[in-house]
Amino acid sequence: YELIRVLGRGGQATVHLAHDPRLGRPVALKVLSRQFASVAQELRLQREATMAARVDDSGICPVHEVGRDGEHLFLAMKYVAG
Repeated sequence: YELIRVLGRGGQATVHLAHDPRLGRPVALKVLSRQFASVAQELRLQREATMAARVDDSGICPVHEVGRDGEHLFLAMKYVAG
């Protein structure tokens, strides 16, 4: 993913507008802060992705991918402006 700009910050993660070069689309990329990149947090992020993937609702952003890039845990979701 190619980071474009920060969309928001929370206590444990930063959400970026990013470009998915493989599929040529914008995504919202939630990246956990390094201090929260533990096995427990990785499992929590995986559960969040799994739960979101099970819901088909216009109010829930579809999840494209959950993973790790080095020590960075991330969740790639559909980007919704606003």
